[in-house]
Amino acid sequence: MTLPNGLTVTHVNTGETALLYRDIFAERCYMQHGIRLTPGDTVFDVGANIGMSALFFHTECPGLVFHAFEPAPVPFSALTANIGTHGIRATATQCALSDHSGTARMTYYRESTVMSGFHADPAADAALTRGFLMRSGFEEEDVDDMLEGRHEAAEIECEVRTLSQVIAERGITAIDLLKVDVEKSELQVLRGLDEPDWPKVKQVVAEVHDLAGALKDFTSLLESHGFTVTLAQDELLRGTEIHEAFAVRKDT
Repeated sequence: MTLPNGLTVTHVNTGETALLYRDIFAERCYMQHGIRLTPGDTVFDVGANIGMSALFFHTECPGLVFHAFEPAPVPFSALTANIGTHGIRATATQCALSDHSGTARMTYYRESTVMSGFHADPAADAALTRGFLMRSGFEEEDVDDMLEGRHEAAEIECEVRTLSQVIAERGITAIDLLKVDVEKSELQVLRGLDEPDWPKVKQVVAEVHDLAGALKDFTSLLESHGFTVTLAQDELLRGTEIHEAFAVRKDT
């Protein structure tokens, strides 16, 4: 697929890729509220999907080093293809990050890969997508067509690791940006950091689902480790549980 900026990507679903482009490239959703990158920085892309965020960061600031994590096989294949096509300095790993290591079963949506995860709820996810599309200006009958089969789910088994496990194995001394988009598992990703590794993380940008107080817990955990946190919400997601968190260390 050729993107509006002329770059070509290997992808899974046209509509999904168009939405990713809108959020990441057009709206610059990650480069807000003090988030900055410089050449040579290390970026952890947790929930990398097909690599659209890595591609954006790579074009925005050449010379970055990436560690990209995506558990689902089909998006992971596209991720590795895009890394190669665009010469991104990245280590791609087919696994999920959480607060424990081992294996786990996740729900995979073939037609809505970015909503796949360990806490997927097909009915709730379909309702969320419907609301987003309606607020985007689509007619109801068109939305019905767009949602047809979109949340048909399959269960897949994947490897699970913790951030601190990866840090130790790879000798990581700094994570200049930790980007997290893991569909309701974002708090577990942070809880996978052992106390000695917290100072290595300089910035965090994450999509956070505010279910059962998760947004407050996520923000409090960052603040307790020396971050200033700013919250935002896409206008098309007003009234939903989905928020964006931007965290920068007070000493940077």
